[in-house]
Amino acid sequence: MEEPAAAAPPRSKTWVKTPTNLSADALGFNYRVTWYLLYCGLWGGFIHFNAGYDIGVAGGLFTKESFLARFYPDFKGSSDSPYCKYTSFDLALYSAMLSFTMVPGTFLCGYLVRYYGRIRAYHTCAWLNIIGAIVQITAKDSSILLVGRAICGLGEGFGYFVFNLYQSEIAPAQLRGKFVGSVLIWSSLGITLGQLTNFLVKQREDGWQIAIAMIIVPSALITINALFMKDTPISLLERAPCLMRGKSEAAHKSLQKYRGVEDVDAELRSLELSVTNRTSTNDAFKLLFSKKKYWPGVIINVAIYTLLNWTGNKAIVYYGPQIFSLLGMGSSVALWNAALVGGAKILGVFIGMYFMDTKLTRRSLLQIGGIGQAVFLIGTAVLFATSVDNVKGAQVSKGIAAAILVMIFMYEIIFMGFQDAPSLGLAAEMVPIEVRPATYPIVSIFCFPQSVALSISFTYQLCAMLWGTFLFMASFALLLFVWGRWFQPETHLVPIERVPTVLKAHPVWRHFYPPEDVEEAERELEGTANPSPPISKAVSEELKGSSSNDGEGAAAPAPAL
Repeated sequence: MEEPAAAAPPRSKTWVKTPTNLSADALGFNYRVTWYLLYCGLWGGFIHFNAGYDIGVAGGLFTKESFLARFYPDFKGSSDSPYCKYTSFDLALYSAMLSFTMVPGTFLCGYLVRYYGRIRAYHTCAWLNIIGAIVQITAKDSSILLVGRAICGLGEGFGYFVFNLYQSEIAPAQLRGKFVGSVLIWSSLGITLGQLTNFLVKQREDGWQIAIAMIIVPSALITINALFMKDTPISLLERAPCLMRGKSEAAHKSLQKYRGVEDVDAELRSLELSVTNRTSTNDAFKLLFSKKKYWPGVIINVAIYTLLNWTGNKAIVYYGPQIFSLLGMGSSVALWNAALVGGAKILGVFIGMYFMDTKLTRRSLLQIGGIGQAVFLIGTAVLFATSVDNVKGAQVSKGIAAAILVMIFMYEIIFMGFQDAPSLGLAAEMVPIEVRPATYPIVSIFCFPQSVALSISFTYQLCAMLWGTFLFMASFALLLFVWGRWFQPETHLVPIERVPTVLKAHPVWRHFYPPEDVEEAERELEGTANPSPPISKAVSEELKGSSSNDGEGAAAPAPAL
């Protein structure tokens, strides 16, 4: 009598929890927190102070009479409805110009980091911001003003790209979430100081010039401090020939410097494998478009940034003073309240960093954040619907204004701590090393135009949908919960070069990989396969001889910039 066929093994569920056998500790990745690591993490993230400060300043410029008189003398806004008071294409275009030019900035940065490394991109970002600020404060008309803002946008494109690479590559896997999320402290601080600067210089005729010129200070600090930051081990390896001849020793020393320990062999070996196992070392764009296995990283990045964009956080930051002004507050009080919201952002980041990497996983943070955002956005919509009349000169009581402020305050805490911080980490983790120079520019093509559309449409949307605008945002917050619950793989504590293994075992993303790769990944996650296959003999011999062949077979130099 024939025995019944064995039942097929159940599909792995390891994508929903931390894959412990692929954790950095299990793989023997050692590290020690040193002052140098903290220094590089500090200044690596500081690049986003500029982005935050610019957003904070831009949100208040259209409340300054001297700025309007010089560049937009015809700007008056609509007085028919409190919801339509600040509807203006000029205001929207100035706010959106930054996002217009971030896209070409990311493409240029992809070229720069591939041939010249991460640190050169930091310097370029800082200098573009300095030049853009000088052009703006010396502008005589709105056209030149927009040119200066566009130059700053190029700089922000560089910053967006290189930050994701640098912070995720220098951080130990056990602390990667905190390192990548720490950038939000600087962007939030930049927003808050930008809004406070607007308030402090409000009465000065040249106040708007002072507010814009202050961006030169952090840019200069980045330029100086980047001189003391080493390039990352991955950057040193990927800019070498296919077998890394002459670069293994430099990468080894760089990794020792960032990890603060001598024994980094296990992690270096993993990085070398991730680079030597590439199909190609030169054509990231061709790889990205021709091989389906690289698509999940792009799709996940686009989905996360799209949902984050349309929860409306950027619009609330840009137009915070206008939102509080339409509640009947004076412009000074409105700026103060906007600054309080900036304080909420900083508090939210610290809360998120407390939970990341130690208390909660990435997926848990996304799900909690999605529900929390929706609750407070719906609460804001209810208060606007019941208390802000759609009539000329409408005002609200101090109690209602305070309640709305509390709702927005709590929304910002939830957004920064439970959505933005883990999302930055996830975005950096999902992209394989070999296609990073292509992935971030492609993602920017999808996401930055959305930022432009949101910046341009928000005041019109508020005018047309009234309090329904906040319900519209809440719907995207709920979609973010759905994404975190069913579509997002768990990468908590997983070394960045091992993340593709988790993707291959996910019930959605597994379909982008060959069946044999999926089976191997599931065996790895279940602990029945060796998670660190041995390096081939040929590659091993090349790596051993790399230091003695220093300079031999060096990569062809890129064209001079």
